[in-house]
Amino acid sequence: MDSGFGADLRALRRARGLTLQALAGAAGRSVGWMSQVERGLSRPSLDDLRRLARALDVPLAALMRPEGPEEERGVVLRAGARRPIGSRAEGLTEELLSPDLSDAFEVIRSALPPGRACPTPCSAPPRKSAMSRADGWT
Repeated sequence: MDSGFGADLRALRRARGLTLQALAGAAGRSVGWMSQVERGLSRPSLDDLRRLARALDVPLAALMRPEGPEEERGVVLRAGARRPIGSRAEGLTEELLSPDLSDAFEVIRSALPPGRACPTPCSAPPRKSAMSRADGWT
């Protein structure tokens, strides 16, 4: 687990609208421990990661950062290393296309199966956003 894990975890927690206390409680850990993990001072066990993933409603893989050549880390994310970030909507799949969750600019690929509509509300936390439709109709 690299040093950016805590920053990614914090960004994911905030994106889900959870407080530090709420996530710590859901993980069965103290607020102090949770804070240390977010600051990179403590490392969660695999069981901790499973509980955190469940509380954040994401697959376990979303909490793992892909390893790659040193010069690419934090800059390039190869197609085979995309992380699913989960969704609370049935049928909607989302992947993180940017290297991490803590940058000011994030790229997320969202896909709905044919015939499905984005649930209401279909929005992200307030920030600048752009959309591109690759296939289908709106």
